[in-house]
Amino acid sequence: MDMKINTLHMTTAVKQIGNAESEAQLLAFKAKFRSILSSLYIGAAFLVAALWMNQPNSKMEIATLLIPAEAYDILSTGFSPVPSVAQEASKIPTNLVDSQAIDQNVLRSYAERQAVARYLANKYKIEHADSMNFVGKAIVVSREVGLDPTLILAVTAIESSFNPVAQSKKGAQGLMQVMTRVHAEKYQIFGGDHAALDPDANMRVGSLILREYIAKGGSLEAGLRLYVGASSMFISDGGYGEKVLAERERLKQAAALKVAVLRSKVL
Repeated sequence: MDMKINTLHMTTAVKQIGNAESEAQLLAFKAKFRSILSSLYIGAAFLVAALWMNQPNSKMEIATLLIPAEAYDILSTGFSPVPSVAQEASKIPTNLVDSQAIDQNVLRSYAERQAVARYLANKYKIEHADSMNFVGKAIVVSREVGLDPTLILAVTAIESSFNPVAQSKKGAQGLMQVMTRVHAEKYQIFGGDHAALDPDANMRVGSLILREYIAKGGSLEAGLRLYVGASSMFISDGGYGEKVLAERERLKQAAALKVAVLRSKVL
């Protein structure tokens, strides 16, 4: 009798083990399947991006709206990690930053980015690939500092015309013409002020300074005055603020026009 009971217990235990193994195998299969789907999705996104860069026709423009931001960031900025200034930017309360300087609804689609890059390439006589790279950097940096990417691009355009090694007689350097001797400490996250001519470092430091000045000045216009060195309302900024805001508006118009064209084609 005892032998039969033990045999029954052993049989039940074996079945339980078998069921547990089957369940574990099923979970493993599901996880692997999800991983495959994810890989296929990312692969498809990269394929669409590659086709877009080689065949910029209307059908591909519509398709690129499906490209996820993560895939675009990898395509535009590469795989090398760049130190973020998000933590430093978070020290500046958002309620002190003029809402006119914050707009996360622009350049959200690849088509908009392409249109803005084409505009910048034509106006500032730079290669389209370089222009796309600058647009990509501005979008990533805008997320870190909480500013409108077209504002960052507009300041960069007016300051250096997208020349990464631009230097002024007063000591301003790089894309956003940062006064290195004044803001040297901000480059420490990038290894020191020798990184001033590094586009990734310069755009991040310049954008961080711009956020600080907007908060300090109390408005976007006042922040731009401080950025260009007009520390008082009695000191002329030489029309700098108007130039930046006008260029920013042209960038937004270029992006909006592209979206309008795509929508008309879809409809």
